[in-house]
Formats: sequence, structure tokens, C-alpha cells
Amino acid sequence: MSIRGIILGVILVLGVFLVILTQKDRSPQMRSAVVGLEAPGFVLLDGNGTTVKLSRFKGKTVFLHFWASWCPNCREELPSIQALYNRKKSDPDFVFLSVAYREDPAKTMDYLKANHYDIPLFTDPGEKAVRAYGVTGVPETFIIGADGILRKRVIGAGDWSGY
Repeated sequence: MSIRGIILGVILVLGVFLVILTQKDRSPQMRSAVVGLEAPGFVLLDGNGTTVKLSRFKGKTVFLHFWASWCPNCREELPSIQALYNRKKSDPDFVFLSVAYREDPAKTMDYLKANHYDIPLFTDPGEKAVRAYGVTGVPETFIIGADGILRKRVIGAGDWSGY
């Protein structure tokens, strides 16, 4: 075998090795949320510690809202969020998931109660949903269609009166 053949073989093996090393987990659970594509799966916990998975809501529109009581924009948005929840809570085809972001859920719940809000509160163990959706701050909201496709991403406070 010639030196040239050996060098080309080594380069090929190194190239394949580098490609394998740089590949990230491409599972739906780990990719970032992109409007128009399938929404990443997630696991949240409700107030009783019961696991809630996105896959459970196939066929329903999911309103996924990340927020915190320490966030001024979140506080400003809450009346609109509460009004949306009031309009949609009896709709069997609409799921409302309000997720505490980087805050003790007890503190978040205290804030809700003190301000007469009754939106359901969920937690994100290990911030896996936060990472899967690429949340960089709050408030941040994602609308997932009944077909599992991410339809809308709203960064910052939104006006939900017309939704």
C-alpha cells in the first residue's frame, strides 16, 4: 500500500470519527422548538406531583406559558392570561399549562392566590422543557396545535384577549 493510500485512509477514518463525535442527540425530546415543526415533548409536574406529558394532549391545542412572579412583564400579562384561562378552561380541546420559571413553586402559588388568580401551575423538573423550547427569559409562550405542530411562539408579554 502506498503512503498516499495510507494518508487518505487515516484522513477518512478521522473524518468519520469527528462526525460521530460532533453529532448531538437528535431525539424529539432534545431539539429546540421551531414554529412549523413538531413540538418537542416534555414532562411537567402538576400541583399534586403528577407527571404531565405533551403526548397526552394529542388532538388538543396546548397553551404552554413560562412565567415567574418576580418578573414585572409576567405580572403585567397575568390579567390577560387569567382572562384567557377563564374563557378556555371548559373547552375540552384546549389545554392550559402555566409553568413556574426559576422560582420556588410555593412562592409562585402564593403570588397567584394573593392576587386572586386561579390558573393551574406546573413545574419543570430539571428545566428540561425550558431547554427543549429554548426559553431564554419570561414570559414566553408557545401554542401547540392539535396536530402536535408548534404554531406560535411569543417572547415577552402578550395580549391574549383576542385568542
